[in-house]
Amino acid sequence: MRFINKIKSRLPLISILFWIGLLSFLYSQMLIQKNDGLYAGHPYVWSDWALHIGMARIFATKDPSVWFATHPLYAGGKFTYGFLTNLISGLLIRVGLPITFAFNFPSVVLAILLVIGLYYLALLLTKSKTAASLTLFIFFLSSGLGFFKFIHDFSQNPSWEMLTYPPIEYSKNDNYEWGSGNVLVGMLVPQRAFLMGLTMAVWAIISLFYGINQKLTNRNKILLITGGLLAGILPITHMHSYIALIILGMITLIFNHKKWKNVLYFAIPAGFLGLILYLKFIAGGIENPDFMQWFPGWTAKGGLLGWLWMWWQLWGILLPFIIFIILWRRKHFTKLLLTTTCAGILIFILANLILFQPIHWDNSKLFLWSYLFFSITSASGLVKLIKHKLLFIIILFLLTATGTLEVIKLVRIDRNTYQIISTSQMQFAETIRYQTDSLAVFATAPVHNHPIVMWAARPIVLGYTAWAWNFGFLYQQREADLKAIFQVRSDVLQLLAKYKVSYIYIGDNERREYNPNISYFNQNFPLAFTDDNVLVFDTRAVMLGK
Repeated sequence: MRFINKIKSRLPLISILFWIGLLSFLYSQMLIQKNDGLYAGHPYVWSDWALHIGMARIFATKDPSVWFATHPLYAGGKFTYGFLTNLISGLLIRVGLPITFAFNFPSVVLAILLVIGLYYLALLLTKSKTAASLTLFIFFLSSGLGFFKFIHDFSQNPSWEMLTYPPIEYSKNDNYEWGSGNVLVGMLVPQRAFLMGLTMAVWAIISLFYGINQKLTNRNKILLITGGLLAGILPITHMHSYIALIILGMITLIFNHKKWKNVLYFAIPAGFLGLILYLKFIAGGIENPDFMQWFPGWTAKGGLLGWLWMWWQLWGILLPFIIFIILWRRKHFTKLLLTTTCAGILIFILANLILFQPIHWDNSKLFLWSYLFFSITSASGLVKLIKHKLLFIIILFLLTATGTLEVIKLVRIDRNTYQIISTSQMQFAETIRYQTDSLAVFATAPVHNHPIVMWAARPIVLGYTAWAWNFGFLYQQREADLKAIFQVRSDVLQLLAKYKVSYIYIGDNERREYNPNISYFNQNFPLAFTDDNVLVFDTRAVMLGK
């Protein structure tokens, strides 16, 4: 018993150090420089960080006057993406630091701040160090009942290999376009904007909640205003987190209406700064009139029962357990815990009714905010079940078992490494960057890690189409026109002029995608650059009318 009490007393420190250590290790390995190129430490990082590297290279290599002149993946479009995390990495590169440090180090710092912030937020809401510690495990080891599929798979072919590197992601569910149920695998590791946005928002919430519980002294006013400014930066960091904070802020005001002055010291700078940044960097940049849609049930099929079945598969016992805790413990909730629980419910309802971006999976960024608030609520109830040891263990196991499998797979960097760009591609792209105008538009294949947009930091006519669609661009006509350019349709010169194309890049991807009419380009345009199997033709004369 003395040993158990000793462990319990040190649980907060153990929990914080464990997650800081694990996340620091992960983020320090997510971008790796080798002799033959740049590597990602996870397939989702390979798919996502190509875009982030390209954006960071804009801030690292271009004059600040043209940083936001165009969207890198959609020449002429507005640069609406939440850029703050890439701005920081770009400036670190600009002062001479290696790209691996510029990407990995800020992620490590943010991870440390996130772990400490989540613990302190949960402590503020629950008044329990044990609940705050459990929150970290429940949140980071999300979610679902995929562990039971693992048990079935393991029983069919038991091996040490399966235990140390599960063969599939057991929280993923393609039937519902659910890319991953684990917040680390699906969001915090690959999606840099989410990591920064979540961290900033958590600390903003802490400042708000601490501020409304104190007298409105000058010191407290400064705290609330600082938290509000931190929240106000979110539109250029992570818009989904800003939306979640708006919802939380409204509920906070309702539940703490007697402290409305305190709330306003937070809300006014958050709203004012957020509005300015929205108008400057986002407003007017979305072409798609159906960017947001009424989408009841999200991706569920089969009515109410189908919807309930979907969430049972995706989140397992979390929602039933939350309902149980609310019915059982709501009278014992602190006002702040009641606030975040209600905010989690409202965010969950809205994300099940409205599609906030064209790609369905992106609603998960709001669902995971609900999961965060529900993790704190579930931890507050779970600590009351510690005396019922077996029940406590079963519930904690069901909440974290699938996520444990995902994290075991995630930390195997040796099995998860993929090349994003080769050294020869970087060198060739660097040559192009030095010898072309910073706003020169290239026609390329729409691949996610094209060296022109990723390393040369030059805008392209059209990048990866799923991203273009999700950013709000109506890309379909541009996609057809790009094909017409490479295959030399009769109006090719007009199309080159329409998109202000300065160079046509023909490499392996372009050959596979378009089967380009290389003989036409050879006969009509000078060859500006060549490398191995790559040809880059200079088409600037078209814009000059020559």
